[in-house]
Amino acid sequence: MFTTNPSLSAHFEPPVFSPGVPSREIRNRLKLMEYANQAGLLPELEWQLICRALNEQLSPADDACGGGGDDDALCSEVTQDLSKLELSQESMAGKTQTVIDPFKYLVITTRVKPDNNCDETNATDATNNNKQKKKKVKKNEHETKSLIPISPNRRGAAEDISVPYSVELWRKSKTLNRDRSVFGCSLAHLIAMKTLIGDNYDESDDDLSSHEAKFDFILEDNVRAFVGLEDTDDGTSSSTCECACRIWDLIEASNRAQDKPHLRYYGWLGSKPNLTWLYNNHIPRKAFATETGEGNSRIFPFPTNNDFLLDSIDGTSSEPATSQPKKKDASKEDSSKQPSFSTPGGTAIWGMFAYTISPAAYHSLIAQLQNDVGMLMWKGKRMRAFQAKAIDKIIPRTVREVYGEMSVHLSDKVAFVRCPMLGSLLHKHWEEGFCESTELQYAFSSHGEGCNVWDNVWLEDVERQIVDYRKKNGKWIRKEDIQGNSSKSKSNGSARSRSQSPVNIVTLSLISMMLLVNTFASAFTTSMHKSQRKDSLQASTEAILPNSEERQRAKLGHVPIISRTIPIADEMNVTVWEMEKPSEIIQEWWSIDESERTSRVGDPFGVIMWPGSILASRELMKQQKYVSNATVLVLGAGTGVEAQAAALLGAKKVIATDINPLSLQLLEYGAQRIDTIGSEVVEAKYFDLFSSDPLPEHEILVAADTLYNAELANQVGHRLHEAIIRSFEDGQTPTKIIVTDSQKFHGTNFLEEQEMIDLNAIFQEGKWKPLEWELETLKNFCGSGVLIDDDQIYDVDVRVIRR
Repeated sequence: MFTTNPSLSAHFEPPVFSPGVPSREIRNRLKLMEYANQAGLLPELEWQLICRALNEQLSPADDACGGGGDDDALCSEVTQDLSKLELSQESMAGKTQTVIDPFKYLVITTRVKPDNNCDETNATDATNNNKQKKKKVKKNEHETKSLIPISPNRRGAAEDISVPYSVELWRKSKTLNRDRSVFGCSLAHLIAMKTLIGDNYDESDDDLSSHEAKFDFILEDNVRAFVGLEDTDDGTSSSTCECACRIWDLIEASNRAQDKPHLRYYGWLGSKPNLTWLYNNHIPRKAFATETGEGNSRIFPFPTNNDFLLDSIDGTSSEPATSQPKKKDASKEDSSKQPSFSTPGGTAIWGMFAYTISPAAYHSLIAQLQNDVGMLMWKGKRMRAFQAKAIDKIIPRTVREVYGEMSVHLSDKVAFVRCPMLGSLLHKHWEEGFCESTELQYAFSSHGEGCNVWDNVWLEDVERQIVDYRKKNGKWIRKEDIQGNSSKSKSNGSARSRSQSPVNIVTLSLISMMLLVNTFASAFTTSMHKSQRKDSLQASTEAILPNSEERQRAKLGHVPIISRTIPIADEMNVTVWEMEKPSEIIQEWWSIDESERTSRVGDPFGVIMWPGSILASRELMKQQKYVSNATVLVLGAGTGVEAQAAALLGAKKVIATDINPLSLQLLEYGAQRIDTIGSEVVEAKYFDLFSSDPLPEHEILVAADTLYNAELANQVGHRLHEAIIRSFEDGQTPTKIIVTDSQKFHGTNFLEEQEMIDLNAIFQEGKWKPLEWELETLKNFCGSGVLIDDDQIYDVDVRVIRR
């Protein structure tokens, strides 16, 4: 979403993904402890002792088995991935029938002899006409005592707080059953919040009005953003990004409020009766900022039960009504029934799918959770198992209790909405209700037709088909009901992708986004936004710090970048800027399913320089007489080596295209710092090779190291065919072409495609040299290690097409 849509990619930096917590994994005691520690729930001492116990039981011959050694070293050595320890446990159990006890140094359990004097009591059997019967009531035959001090701040029953936190957490969570997915969602949010806040915490800079964070907000993977409402027909974005403007409206308005914000919602939802009450009663009554920039958004505090009482509404309960009789066995819930609310009340605001929290509020939340497992799950007197509390109830309730009722801020115009008919296993029977509430929310906030909301947000193709079906037939369908028109192979691949992708909250993935406070492509809509962001852009990008070598460092927003000077010829060098540590984003690209790569990571390879760009630049130098005063089009320009080379060789115009917004920013940043290149010569332009848009006008076309897979290679070949056929139609000789490929992946020889074979036949008829690969060796190439942070020097064979 943020890498493929021009309106969004111009205003948001690439996302950083925080892992989800699969419910099936937290059935395992070791994995639960691992996730709880990642979420910041486990006290440090308990985690160290768990690590020590695991180390000893998995390596009984190790020297650490005697109890000596450094606990911190054991943690880092043994528990990087407890799933590996679990495999070792199974192997050991198969031989010795032993069970690994992670609580070995936390508690001791002893057997207690039953007391014969109190072995039996009289109890009334209500099912037998109130006759007295003797029933045996056995005392607990085991007693568990803590081996470590218990915090005096722990809350709960005496039996619960007599054992360490991790032991209580496991005892309760192992009975969650169906609610385990809700608990997994809460853990995933806590892990994401830990990433959002980071390690640095200054108590004097604790609320959202003054806090400078590495990331700006948390986004679930089940939401969609409002796109630019004025995107141009050619696929480029105008100065409008509705999502970014709505976010800035809320930020600026809440920062001016008398009560400082500690929790902001950028997306929220509610039942239809509650939405009607919110927009007709609560927001007009409680909004504290009614005009923000040009958006005229209204900012209001999180509604409470007292707000319901102002309208004589019982806010403590609101039960959904269904047309079907209630089943006795709630565990066999029919997902086809569509519950609905008839009256306002209950939880006024649903969802934590787009929000940010202040450092102070986060640390306060964690401190309370570390002392009270009951904040995460509860059990009534007649309940057999514990039930997990939803994260969208835990967070706002805790923040309001600590910082007051006005500390949680929302806008009547949300920046994100829940995607239509998500396919969630956790809320499957609510899917239609979510969609209807989204439409009603849009109708109230925009004073228009609610169904138009889907026309103004980014949607995947299958989601767009769902919406179109709804408009034509008046009812919602699910993704699995959509019959694709693609070929059988693509259909099978799509089905496999759907079954593997985490489209439900059970395997929730949370996203930490970085909201751009600077943008090279365009400014925010209002003049107030533009003036306030200009200075931060200059301060961020001009802070160049020379290191001990010739390379320089800077930042694009929050992204560290570093310069690299490349010798093209004896008297010609170009200096480009690369992402300083690209290994993390490239490793993630390789690790995820191929069908998800574009939507989740985009194209990560354009953030560093590749060997093919050097040979392409040298080929441009050989053809300088054609380059001078020509328009050069670069496909997949990346950091801009060949774009700078063409400009230095006298090109009238260089159109450098890429799909990755960070690559385009790196390219433009480097080109602007070359004194001998005019400010208007190099144009960084978003262009998707797979779009239906025609190629920009040009005389020379360059594609250097863009053939990462067969599909992309075939599309590059298709674009070359388009460029050459266009030159024929214009009565010109075939356009000049330079293609390089240093990776030579299997299946990327697009010259074997039929349209390229036919094109070469035309070349032979016209007595032009056919397109063919030639092999050249680039000696002592120095570039990024890609999967490691250090540079590497090596010789590389590069295949080249030149015409």
